[in-house]
Amino acid sequence: MLCEMNKKRLNQFLIPLLYHFVCIGVWAETLPDHTQEWQTVYEEKFDQVGNDELPDDFFVLDGEFKVTSKDGRKCLAMSGTPVGEHGFLFGPRLAAESIELSFSCLGGFKSRRHNVFAGALGGIRGLKFRVNPTSREIILFYEDDWQRAFAVNWSSTEWMRIKLRLEWNSHKEQTGVELEVSREADPEQSMLGSSTVVDGKIRSGKCAVWGFSYAEEKMYWDHLRIRSKI
Repeated sequence: MLCEMNKKRLNQFLIPLLYHFVCIGVWAETLPDHTQEWQTVYEEKFDQVGNDELPDDFFVLDGEFKVTSKDGRKCLAMSGTPVGEHGFLFGPRLAAESIELSFSCLGGFKSRRHNVFAGALGGIRGLKFRVNPTSREIILFYEDDWQRAFAVNWSSTEWMRIKLRLEWNSHKEQTGVELEVSREADPEQSMLGSSTVVDGKIRSGKCAVWGFSYAEEKMYWDHLRIRSKI
């Protein structure tokens, strides 16, 4: 009789405790994994690429690109003519839920016409950004019905640094989007630091970069880097 009473008391204590830990485990699985760290999975500074050549992993969509020397550094150049939308894909095809693209760039302008930079995570149909120097804004696009615009103090005569980061939140079933712009010479002085969200996951694919040579001047890129949470 005493043993039965002890069993009942033990069950009354253990069952709620077990239920409590199970609930905690289920809840924790829905939260973003903050134990993962951002790691570089791709980096290209063009130091090991010969002039007038391209890295082996580059896939040119349109336009004339080649490695050259500019301002005492090796970098990628795009011809200013013909005027149009020219771009390339690069790096590994990633299916990661959290990914970051960053690069340095130097534009150029003629009269009131400025060259325009753009990029995307998730391939050419992924989440895109486009810098509009004339209107001093960056526009984010995704699919047909999602668009955000942010004001930015852009310079077409200095090396600029752009970073676009996507981070999946399984608890909210949303992708956080962070966009940063700074002068390469002064990375701590941010010209733009904005964030927003997209419902659902962004499709996977390679990173893409475009140049629009409206000023008919050469455009330059350097230090392309892709990071992912692993």
